[in-house]
Amino acid sequence: SICEYIRVEYRLIRVLIGVTRLMQGKANIMINKLFLLLQKPALWQRSYEPFWDDEHISKGMLEAHLNPDSNTASRKHSYIERSVKWLTSIIPAGSKILDLGCGPGLYTKRFSDAGYDVTGIDYSKRSIAYAREHDTKTKYIYKDYLEMDYTGEFDATTLIYCDYAAL
Repeated sequence: SICEYIRVEYRLIRVLIGVTRLMQGKANIMINKLFLLLQKPALWQRSYEPFWDDEHISKGMLEAHLNPDSNTASRKHSYIERSVKWLTSIIPAGSKILDLGCGPGLYTKRFSDAGYDVTGIDYSKRSIAYAREHDTKTKYIYKDYLEMDYTGEFDATTLIYCDYAAL
């Protein structure tokens, strides 16, 4: 009958209106997400994430430091040897040396083996753990050296291999 036909059409129209509203809602959500993605990021923001302790980053950095033939995280080990030889020729024997950004202790160990009283500071737990394991003579500190407060405690301070550029 015509009444039954009208009831079916009415229900169908109500279903279509509901589906349309649902799709519009999803479309609005998707459009809003697109607008968020299109926003320009801030040029620079200080991060408070533990970058140097990130599991992947710290593992790769330590591997790069320890590769004797690579100039990536540290200089080639042959270059380190020459640098330490030169530095020990100008830093008086027995001096107290502070090495900022010491990493896994490639320089600090050589300084301590040469008879210096050495302290190394680095902001990577993995690098400090490695350094402590391989050099018991040096005092290693896990810390952001930008927050240190030493005054007149050391005779020489080193900040080697472009660490300053990472600040």
